[in-house]
Amino acid sequence: MVVNMCGRTLRATQPIAWRELREALLRRTTRPYGWRDPEPVLTQADLHDLQRQIGVALPADYQQFLLHVGRGGPGPSYGVTPVRHTGGRWKWHGDAYEFDPDHLAEPFPLRRSDWQLEDELSADYPDWFTFALRGNYDAAVEAWWQRHDDVVFDPRRTYGAVPICDDGCALRQWLVVTGPERGNIWLDHRADGRGLTPAWLPHHRRVTFAQWYHDWFQTLEDLPASP
Repeated sequence: MVVNMCGRTLRATQPIAWRELREALLRRTTRPYGWRDPEPVLTQADLHDLQRQIGVALPADYQQFLLHVGRGGPGPSYGVTPVRHTGGRWKWHGDAYEFDPDHLAEPFPLRRSDWQLEDELSADYPDWFTFALRGNYDAAVEAWWQRHDDVVFDPRRTYGAVPICDDGCALRQWLVVTGPERGNIWLDHRADGRGLTPAWLPHHRRVTFAQWYHDWFQTLEDLPASP
């Protein structure tokens, strides 16, 4: 057993009874802020079609969630982002966007946090005293922000991952499905200058989907476990 900083016991090695988990979620009457009701589950045929479209098998624990808990549902922050079949294609549907999974078969490019990237870009931020005219300075700042956003929000930096959870204010969490980081949750704090970094729990330098969901569920009640 491992105890995290909030005092909860993490039984990360204990299998999750996904079928029982859906029933436990549906029975809840006290629901935290951001609660998303469990959506219908995927069928095996749905899952096969989804994985055929994206060209890669999803992590096994996430597959179990889709098959037995829901295609989306309650979870950390604003819940597990649902995947739905619309317009002849499978897409992940955030609160204000649709994620079209065209590049999930390409390996996720990061191996460690890249928060230093913001510092490197900031070193080139225009200095007021180097510009004689205010108009030139404003143009330089605008050009810097354009370069910043082109680098920081380059969509290739999240190839091989799906947006699994919205944290609000353009902050997200991603589930990596391809490459060495496959199966792990990554935090996307680019909108507030903290870059992309692996999620963590005490004694876990990497966090799988099951561990991530397990930790959240323990804030509600004991997690149903397989015999």
